[in-house]
Amino acid sequence: MIQAHNLSTGTSGTVANAPKPGEATIFSIPIGRLGLFSSLLMGGAAGSIAFLITFFLAIVGVTIYDSATGTSMLNLNISYRYIAAPVGILVMVVSITYLVTLWVRRKFAGKE
Repeated sequence: MIQAHNLSTGTSGTVANAPKPGEATIFSIPIGRLGLFSSLLMGGAAGSIAFLITFFLAIVGVTIYDSATGTSMLNLNISYRYIAAPVGILVMVVSITYLVTLWVRRKFAGKE
């Protein structure tokens, strides 16, 4: 269990919301405790963030490709239609599937 140390009094205590051993966490954030709506929201947010990051990198890549080849066919439709949208949809589907699976397993296990 994670120990919290109170600097003002010098005492230590346990953190109530610390993740339990075997619980699903990402960067010490307990994602195994999310509800259905929270799981869907987090999956959609992960897909949106992946889309935006990939879209930015695709724009930079297409710009570098155009300047390196000497062409002036800069078409940003390629960036989002063929690169960013599939990545965003894939990340969203995978993350929603994973988070909803965790939620269903927790419901059937009777932990909630």
